[in-house]
Amino acid sequence: MKDKNTCKKLYMILFLTVLCMPFPIWFLFGYFFDTENYENRNLETKPIFSIDTYGEFTAACTAYFEDNLPFKNALVSLNSRIDYFLFHASSSDRVIIGEDGWLFYADTRDGNSIADYQGQNVYSEEYLKIIADNLLEIERNLAEHEVELVIFIAPNKERVYSDRMPNHYGTPADLYAALQVADYLQKHTDIRVIYPYDQLMRAKADLQDVDLYYKTDTHWNSVGGYIGSQALLNELGVIMPDIMDECIMIEEVLRTGGDLAKILNMKNDLQDISYRISGYEDHDVTREKWDFPTEFIYHSQNADERKLFVVRDSFCNSMADHMASQFNDSYMIHRSEYTYEDFIEQSPDIFVFEVVERYVKELGSFSLK
Repeated sequence: MKDKNTCKKLYMILFLTVLCMPFPIWFLFGYFFDTENYENRNLETKPIFSIDTYGEFTAACTAYFEDNLPFKNALVSLNSRIDYFLFHASSSDRVIIGEDGWLFYADTRDGNSIADYQGQNVYSEEYLKIIADNLLEIERNLAEHEVELVIFIAPNKERVYSDRMPNHYGTPADLYAALQVADYLQKHTDIRVIYPYDQLMRAKADLQDVDLYYKTDTHWNSVGGYIGSQALLNELGVIMPDIMDECIMIEEVLRTGGDLAKILNMKNDLQDISYRISGYEDHDVTREKWDFPTEFIYHSQNADERKLFVVRDSFCNSMADHMASQFNDSYMIHRSEYTYEDFIEQSPDIFVFEVVERYVKELGSFSLK
């Protein structure tokens, strides 16, 4: 009996040791491990107990512990590797595992690419008119300053690379929000709107060995960005060579995984391909300010004298160098940071509102002032 009690005690001590050991090990060696935040949100901070917070203290402690668990990134990364490499499955409901290493975005809190893909969020005639009326008001306000307005909608990755989507998502819908908006504006207003889906699909067919979007990222790469820039610039009367022209050179550059790989904690496990594009006249373009991801300021030599002003999202990142090379002066600001004072201070000639397809609803609420 005594031996049994001794064994039970030893098992209990061993269990507690194994349970608690990670904490002293983390305290001593934690700085050797990856602690980056991959969740695109602020992690919970250590809660402070007080009379005012005692009711939520237990839940706050649990949330803090889950966010700051020792070896969390290593454990999540191990789980992601097992799911990805052994079961061809995603460890996150925000990421879809597609064909041939392609990853797709499924986060419904950040737009809704899948609803866009399946045509589940088409707009009513009333809302399309709200968008048009809002943009017409912006156009009128800009005209008072003798400024041109252009709307640019970047297609979602899921639509352009639908052939890499899992079969159970079906084929992309023929009727969807971005197409509705582009068609409505072209039919019912004089607003210039560019949705370069057709140009991208032609390039995809012609450039068999070149990707237009990153495999492990939500965004298009510099090739897709060049095609979008060319479509925009052509609308503004600035001619750039087609991506298929003989003068254009495309050089592959390997890089680590993108934002979708990062969500899976597999940024360093999955490689991707970027590209350098040369062969077009870049007018010695220079980045005078590259405050990523907020503010970009460019200057070029002997280019178009009109000043370019772009209110943008992250899809403009791969367009910025190409666009700015064709204007003497360019100013690009993320829409979350845009102010009317910026517009007045810059005094541009061209105002571009760039938005990716999954954010197209914001065309109905954006305000110039």
